[in-house]
Amino acid sequence: MDDRIPREGYLQWLREFCNKPIVKVVTGLRRSGKSTILQMFMDELRTKGIAERQILAINFEEMENEILLDRHRLYERILSSKVEGTMLYVVLDEIQHVKEYEKVIDSLQVKDGFDIYITGSTAELLSSELATRLTGRYVEVNVLPLSFRESVWGREVSIANREQLFMDYITYGGLPGARIFPNGSRAQREYVESVYRAILEKDVLKRNSRGRFLVDRIIRYMLSVVGCLTSPNRMVGRLGEEAKTRSEKAAAYHTLVSYLERLTDCYFLYRADRFDVLGGELLKQVNKYYITDFGFAHYLLNSPTVELQQMLENVVYFELRRRRYKVCTGKVDDKEVDFIAQGDDDIPRYVQVAVSVKDPEKLDQELSAFNSVKDNYPKFILTMDQVYVPDHGGVRTMNVYDFLLGLADIR
Repeated sequence: MDDRIPREGYLQWLREFCNKPIVKVVTGLRRSGKSTILQMFMDELRTKGIAERQILAINFEEMENEILLDRHRLYERILSSKVEGTMLYVVLDEIQHVKEYEKVIDSLQVKDGFDIYITGSTAELLSSELATRLTGRYVEVNVLPLSFRESVWGREVSIANREQLFMDYITYGGLPGARIFPNGSRAQREYVESVYRAILEKDVLKRNSRGRFLVDRIIRYMLSVVGCLTSPNRMVGRLGEEAKTRSEKAAAYHTLVSYLERLTDCYFLYRADRFDVLGGELLKQVNKYYITDFGFAHYLLNSPTVELQQMLENVVYFELRRRRYKVCTGKVDDKEVDFIAQGDDDIPRYVQVAVSVKDPEKLDQELSAFNSVKDNYPKFILTMDQVYVPDHGGVRTMNVYDFLLGLADIR
C-alpha cells in the first residue's frame, strides 16, 4: 500500500515540463519532500510505459554513489546509460555535492535524448555559474514542507475539527517525515531535531560548529519578527543590545549577516520583498521574513511566543507560493498590505490576513490600506472567522480554512 501523500501541485509542474528541452531544477529545505516527489514522478513514468533502463536516478548523499562525485565519472555514467533512439530521464538528487556539476548539466542539455531533473537544498544550486550557462534553459520549482491541506490528507475534516487540526499544524509543522510519529511525541521531537541539526551543520555552519550559538539567536530573533518589517541592520542592533545585557562581546556585523543569508539560502527562512504600490518600486532596505516550518520553533528553539496573527500570515505566505504566485508585501503611504500576489495572468491581487475582523475597528484597519489603492485589481481579506460579511465595497472576505483546504481561491 502506497501511503505517500499526493503532492499534486509539484507533480503537475513536473508533468508540464516533462520531455521539454529544459533542465528542471527542484529546490527546497532538506527533508521537505523533494526526493519523494521525484520518486512519485518516476513511478508515473513507469506506469506510462517508460522502461526501467530509461530512468537513471542518482542520490549523491548515498555512499554507493560517492565515486560519481567526480564530474567526469558522472558524465561517463550518464552517457553509458543512454540507449540509442530512446529518451533517458536523468534525476540527480542533491547534485550540489558534485564539484563543477554545472559543466555536466550544460553538456547534457545541448544533446538530444536527455530529460534532466536536478535537486538541491541550497540556493547555491542556482549559482551564477549555472544560471549563466543555462540562461533561458531551466525552470525552478521550490518545494515546501506539507501544506495544511496535505497535512490532513486521509483524515476527515469538518467545520467542527478543522480549527484544532490547524492549531496542530502550526504547532508541530509540516515536515513529511514528522507526520509518521504522534504529534508531541519524543520520537517526533527527535526526528525534527535531526533535520534541524543536518540543516545547520551541512548548510548553515558548513561543519564549523562554533557559530551554533549565534545561529540559534538569529533564528529566535527572526521568529519574534515573523510577518513584521525588519532588516539585517535591525537584527544586528537587537542582538548587539542583548549581548551588552549579558556583558558579552557583540558578534561582528558581517558574521551575523552572513548567517542570515545562509538561513535564506538553505530555505529555512524566506524573505518577502516589499513593494511601494503608489511609487511602483521595490523597497530594498526593510522587508519581512517567514520561517518555512514552525515545528523547529516548537521543539528546539525555546523561542519567544509567536502570536497567532504572525503564524497565520506565515502560513498564508507559503500557501500563495505553493500556488505559484509571485509574492511580495505592499506599502501604501503609511499603511501595509500583507501580500501582493501575482499569477501567470500578471494581475496583482491584494491580500490582508487577520485572525478576526468581527471588531469594526479591526475591519476598518484592514480596509484602510485598500482604500488608498487606486486601481481595480482584486482585493481580499482572509480570516479565521466562520461568520463574516462576504463583500465590503468590492473587497472580498474569505474564510482562511476554506482557502488553505483548496475550497476557495483568490482568482
